[in-house]
Amino acid sequence: MGMSDLLPLADAADLLGLSVERVRQLVVAGQLPGQRVAKVWVVPRDAVVARRHSPGAGGRPLGPVHAWQELLSGALDLHRPGRYQRRANLMRCDMSRADSDALPNLVGALVGGVRAAIELGEQLSVDDSVDLYLAAASFRDLDAQVAFVPNAAGRVALRVVDDAAWNLLPEGAVAPKAAVALDLLESGDPRHWIAGEHLAKVDD
Repeated sequence: MGMSDLLPLADAADLLGLSVERVRQLVVAGQLPGQRVAKVWVVPRDAVVARRHSPGAGGRPLGPVHAWQELLSGALDLHRPGRYQRRANLMRCDMSRADSDALPNLVGALVGGVRAAIELGEQLSVDDSVDLYLAAASFRDLDAQVAFVPNAAGRVALRVVDDAAWNLLPEGAVAPKAAVALDLLESGDPRHWIAGEHLAKVDD
């Protein structure tokens, strides 16, 4: 296979209509073939084309407001999780544990990911990662609240929600269950996928 048959993750993400982070997760999970070439992950062009045309992969992602309306209605389509990728813009960073622990109280952030799943009754182990949803308005002023450093491999995942969509979210400490399920499905850990599928199917 020649270099022209390989695509960097950013190009694959554009073709698939997914975020680069999601494509990286698919590669790590073995759902999309990939390899490292000179410290850069690449994927075969034919695998990207095949995935793009496979059943359930089609369709445009919903806009932020429509994504949250569907998630809050309980209509999560597990066969097309990419539909909801615009529920938030993912920004990974590093910050102190004290700052990440303070964010829910400081800016009204909602806990997502593994920690939220545990709060919702899933039997998972707590890890070092932090997953938080926050309004775009809060993110714009975040550097006045806490110190953080953008880092694509950072332990803190900030999911920045469009302000109009944020207004739809119920108040609370934990993100809505359907969003937490999606967080888990985007993980590279098969145990998280099982918990995400379970969460998505459990009625409130």
